[in-house]
Amino acid sequence: MTRFANETYLEAYEFPFHLEQYTFKKKESVQPHSHEFIEFVYVVEGSGRHIYAGAEYLIQEGDVFVIEPDVEHAYFVDEHLIVYNILFAPSILSHELQSLSNVTSFVDFFYVEPFLRQSVHFQSHLRLNPHQRIEMKQLLDRILSEYTEKMLGYRLLVKTRLIEMFVFLSRCYDQMLHKPMTALASEHKIIERVAEFIELHHANPLSLAQVSQMCGMSQSAFTSRFKLYMGKTFIEFRNEIRIRIAKELMLSTNNNILQIAQEVGFDDLSFFNKLFKQMHGISPGKFRRSQKED
Repeated sequence: MTRFANETYLEAYEFPFHLEQYTFKKKESVQPHSHEFIEFVYVVEGSGRHIYAGAEYLIQEGDVFVIEPDVEHAYFVDEHLIVYNILFAPSILSHELQSLSNVTSFVDFFYVEPFLRQSVHFQSHLRLNPHQRIEMKQLLDRILSEYTEKMLGYRLLVKTRLIEMFVFLSRCYDQMLHKPMTALASEHKIIERVAEFIELHHANPLSLAQVSQMCGMSQSAFTSRFKLYMGKTFIEFRNEIRIRIAKELMLSTNNNILQIAQEVGFDDLSFFNKLFKQMHGISPGKFRRSQKED
């Protein structure tokens, strides 16, 4: 059996951390292995089976769980599987979490307290509801962005956002214990959160099917509720955000119109020009020139 060491996967001794998103195809598997570090897993999409310490667990979209060091485990994918993997040594957050160890919600939460005593066990894992999944995806994307871009102060921000993520998960766990799942979020709140997600990821090729799935709704139900609460369709909302940001880029950068269109998510320049003119009555080029003349 393979055992993965800290120095192979984690960034540095003084910053023992790594985050990556993995996509597995149907029937793929990750063979039995163990590791020196803690592995935190969030299932974004799909389903599979997790073999942990000789027992088999079904995992699916919205699941959150932790794998302790030196425990043999493996994955087997059913249809497909997209996961975020955070790999880290307990020392990375020991000082920050110690200050929170007397807060009741943290003591109850089955992630944070194990980090303090450096002994993590695979217990009944947490399954997030659709509203919580949107929040979780945003948190992880922020951490991944900092870790990938490695700008000044990124290590501090990664640690700060890890704390934010664990606080969020402790609240989710508390809600799971004390409230029925149907009461965790109103439809309006879910739509508001997915609207924030769309704005944050405006340049990505998000489809109606993807955002409907995120909300735990059918496409027809999501379409009607989004229009009810936001006053416009999903496509209209996404395109308005893209055009608004394109206008900002025209005024703040020297990039040409094609570059700006692609940067905000439009691959078809003629469609971008047509949509821009429909919304503002003039072409992007004329808009830019008129603003510079003023």
